[in-house]
Amino acid sequence: MDNTKHILQIIPNLNIGGAEKFVCDLSNELSESKNKITIITFYNIDKNNFLYKSLKEDVDIISFSKKKGFDFSLIFKLRKTIYSLKPDFIHTHLRALNYVFFATFLKYKIIHTIHNDASKEVNSSLEGFFRKIIYKYFKVYPVTISKESNKSFIDYYSYPKQSSKIIFNGIPIDKTKEINKKAKDKIKDLKQKYGEDVKIFINIGRLEKQKNHILLCEAMNEVSNQGHNIILLIAGGFRNENSKKIKDKIDSFSNSRIVCLGEINNCIDYLKLSDYFVLSSHYEGMPISLIEAFSCNCIPIATPVGAMIEMIDKDGFLSKSLSLNDFKIAILKALKITLNQKQRIIKNNFKKYHNLYSMPSTAKKYLDYYEEVNKY
Repeated sequence: MDNTKHILQIIPNLNIGGAEKFVCDLSNELSESKNKITIITFYNIDKNNFLYKSLKEDVDIISFSKKKGFDFSLIFKLRKTIYSLKPDFIHTHLRALNYVFFATFLKYKIIHTIHNDASKEVNSSLEGFFRKIIYKYFKVYPVTISKESNKSFIDYYSYPKQSSKIIFNGIPIDKTKEINKKAKDKIKDLKQKYGEDVKIFINIGRLEKQKNHILLCEAMNEVSNQGHNIILLIAGGFRNENSKKIKDKIDSFSNSRIVCLGEINNCIDYLKLSDYFVLSSHYEGMPISLIEAFSCNCIPIATPVGAMIEMIDKDGFLSKSLSLNDFKIAILKALKITLNQKQRIIKNNFKKYHNLYSMPSTAKKYLDYYEEVNKY
């Protein structure tokens, strides 16, 4: 008997980002179980895109040329494609849900992952009202990625008794032992310039308002000016004009210890060579980059938002608030830890990564939930 299932993953695009990387990693892992996996994106894909190249050969890709703004024709294109493919399960991400709901109206059940604070995934109160209706009355099954994410879902959609299914994000188990030469050379050059005892901090995230890079750079600038031998690496690309403004502000600090790497494909290599991972976001879901930091023995420092509160807990450093002073205090505390404290944090976080946040574990939970939803 053939138990192969056809799973459709639908996401607006494959720009480099946490949700997009998650979809590719999940698709690769699900294909390991002999499932047929198809990814649908609304926008054309650049074949040189790192995430596109990371997909296994047996993962199919279908892309549409979506117009800017609301594209009514996309609903009919999706409907025709989905009805032709006849998938067993449909799994949507980000704002793909809106189009897919109308394209499959009542014929298919939809599992939808909310990758962020629930209120941040909608662009207007009207869209929020629309989602509230379809979650409550139609065959749309929400998945959140942490307790905080689930709480935001309940609070935003006013469901005191209804919660979502919680499935933690995961990342693939890294089987590579070689570190990229470019990353090694970069760190080597920095250590030659600032000394072998320099502490390397790394931030991974697109240059956008959510990631709060200005707070991060202000804090690191003050810490370095106090005489601490540190370097901050920022790995993140541009998306729009606002990104350029953020980069200009970072440049205005005129601090050679703040190094913008731009958009890079080998963040894991830089994490392996760093001492601390820093995230200063205004809001988050469950950052893939934080899970990667757990797997690479980086000490985490973060603002107290989203899943970072429960993920880090006592195994790292959370600022008391999003204020500059509180974030700076968290960085200074991290710099003062003893070797024993460092080893304890690294050991506990690596254990969390394997037990809670590995992609094989996450994919298994999604497969089980697909089957569970099918029985409703």
